[in-house]
Amino acid sequence: MIVDSQNMIPHNRPSLGQEEVKVTENIVLSNQLVSSKNIFHFENEICDFIGLPHGHAVAVSTGSAALFLALTALNSKKVAIPSYVCHSLKQATKLAKAECDILDTKENTTIICPIALAKSQADTLIYPYIFGQTSELPNFSGHIIEDIAQALGASINGKALGTIADIGVLSFYATKLITSGGQGGMVVSKNKDYIDAIRNYLAFDTNADGQEHFNFPLTEIQAAIGRVQLRKLPLFIDKRALIYQLYQRANLPLLNGSINSGEEFISVRYRAVLITPKAKALIAHLAEHNISAIVPIEDWELLAATQNAIKLANNTVSLPIYPTLTLREAEEIAMLCQKFLR
Repeated sequence: MIVDSQNMIPHNRPSLGQEEVKVTENIVLSNQLVSSKNIFHFENEICDFIGLPHGHAVAVSTGSAALFLALTALNSKKVAIPSYVCHSLKQATKLAKAECDILDTKENTTIICPIALAKSQADTLIYPYIFGQTSELPNFSGHIIEDIAQALGASINGKALGTIADIGVLSFYATKLITSGGQGGMVVSKNKDYIDAIRNYLAFDTNADGQEHFNFPLTEIQAAIGRVQLRKLPLFIDKRALIYQLYQRANLPLLNGSINSGEEFISVRYRAVLITPKAKALIAHLAEHNISAIVPIEDWELLAATQNAIKLANNTVSLPIYPTLTLREAEEIAMLCQKFLR
């Protein structure tokens, strides 16, 4: 069958509309491109959303910048990172002049292996909630950075992820839960001292203290788009949940489908990932029916060739799950997967 790229159901798609167009137009026509009004409100609206006091967030250019700034604020020297993540965690650590300690995951999960972590000499742990799946923080004596790039809106026992450990980092990349126009990030913390230290680091042209400073700016236009997206986020989360439940009802072999599924664990369905030894064949089969699915993290993308992470990379498929995917399209995807995996 010939793939029809014009009618392909994409693996992911931003959920943008006329409201985002309007706020962008308003800022351009106002000529107030660097007023910081929208940035200020965006930061505080994120605080409201995750239950922090105003002033406990700082917007930056990317999620990678947010990670770098978090590591800098914590004065991290050696950082534990799971191998099953994107390279931005490693690159941010290297930029912060810290040593990476790459650790394997628990078998058939994206969660860092607690046995390996217990042996680590790291002073800081980056703990990503991969695919939006909630999990308890591990026992760790050092600082913990919660990476909620894929989990904004998730919670444990009523506490938003990103507010439980020392610092939380967010990403507003084009394909994340919300976007601020393609790029963007934020650092949040219940400890205002960390936020103040980061703001001081970002004050690159108003300090004469001889210390290192650099600017990682989010623009007014990006912040305005992010504010619109944040207002839509509850609806986005609900739509993703509907699609995920549809895949569950189809009895698809979803990754971590039953782990931490109690009422106290509220995940967000950033990804719907299947475990199957026929991953590449399933992706090809769906492509023949004009549906784009992907391996979420390929084996060559892993931070280290650790045993469990390699197994996960070679046996996983990420299905389309985003707010503008129709339920009819999701039903077609589920049916095709069911038939293929029998």
